Amino acid sequence: MVKITNQNEFTTKYIIEVKFTIKGVVEKSDIVGAIFGQTEGLLLDLDLRDLQKSGRIGRIEVENSSKEGISEGSIKIPSSLTRKETALLAATVETVSRVGPCEAEISLVEIRDVRETKRQQIIERAAELLKEWDQKSLEQSEIEEKIDKDIKLGEIIAWGADKLPAGPEVDKNPDLIIVEGRADVLNLLRIGIKNTIAVQGTQVPKSVVVLAKKKKTVTCFLDGDRGGTIILNELMQVLKLDYVTRAPDGYEVEELTRKQMIKALQNKRPAKQLKNNKKYYAEEKKYDRKEGSLQKYLKKVKIKDESIIIEAINTIKTGHSIGFNKSLEKLFDMPVGEIFEKIKNFKNTLYLIIDGILTKRLLSISVNMKIKFIACKNKEDDLKIPNHIDIFYI
Repeated sequence: MVKITNQNEFTTKYIIEVKFTIKGVVEKSDIVGAIFGQTEGLLLDLDLRDLQKSGRIGRIEVENSSKEGISEGSIKIPSSLTRKETALLAATVETVSRVGPCEAEISLVEIRDVRETKRQQIIERAAELLKEWDQKSLEQSEIEEKIDKDIKLGEIIAWGADKLPAGPEVDKNPDLIIVEGRADVLNLLRIGIKNTIAVQGTQVPKSVVVLAKKKKTVTCFLDGDRGGTIILNELMQVLKLDYVTRAPDGYEVEELTRKQMIKALQNKRPAKQLKNNKKYYAEEKKYDRKEGSLQKYLKKVKIKDESIIIEAINTIKTGHSIGFNKSLEKLFDMPVGEIFEKIKNFKNTLYLIIDGILTKRLLSISVNMKIKFIACKNKEDDLKIPNHIDIFYI
């Protein structure tokens, strides 16, 4: 058995476990070699050898037994990558189809978050320490209140295949409250509300849509900022909302006091009252390249020197993106594929031109960066554009 080193035990966040069936008698070294060999070059950023050299994955652990000419067992790969990268790595390992001359079938068993067990141990130990500490200085009623609070923090669960943060009664309760993140679920647990689930940002998971269909009523409780508005708009498109409530303007649900949360839930509004409210969305304009039409539009949105934007639109390289600041100084000219990781380095970007499609992910980044103007070829289906962004199709 190939053992994980102590160094990787400290950095490991996830364990990828797969099972295999190989038509032939092979050694563990053959299996490891096949994984490295057949995944090489599939995903340039996730090359197993490079990841292992940099300490982002640990040594591969193989359990193997052979019977009647068939080898079966499991493979465990410790990972310190992100959730998305770990899932991609697991999918890549599943593509291995041969070990030497032998046919092989590899399938995922699970991706396990090794930190969850540690978190639970920390919560339980912290509750014990707090009880011992407070017994020396606090009244019994105060001790019970603090222990009760810690217990509530420990009640949060990882729900469904997406491991979404949720309250312990999310399946049992006939009503459902949808929030944005884990901290919101915890804050509501503190006041005894246990039928919550977090969508973890935009792009609502399909599992939440399915769950909502089973509920008597569905309420969303979102932050009082632009991000909350974007999530609300998506929720209203993908599932049937019964009620909507928001944190006060500029506040997040996780910041609210008990009194503020109760008041917000009491003042929830029927979702149907918001269905026809289009004030948040921008009118969509399309540039058909008729002479003068783009100039007129740019003057209307009060761009300082429309000639710079027009030249950029007319000369942009295929598949590229260009960004300008308030003074219309060019900040970058890069392939669209790089923009998701690099645009955050250009915080002063106000004007963005894309030779490509505007996606939900890029729109979300643009909202957070307070980008004012986007020119693109098209947008994803059903994508709504916030009113503070001028959108132009080229």
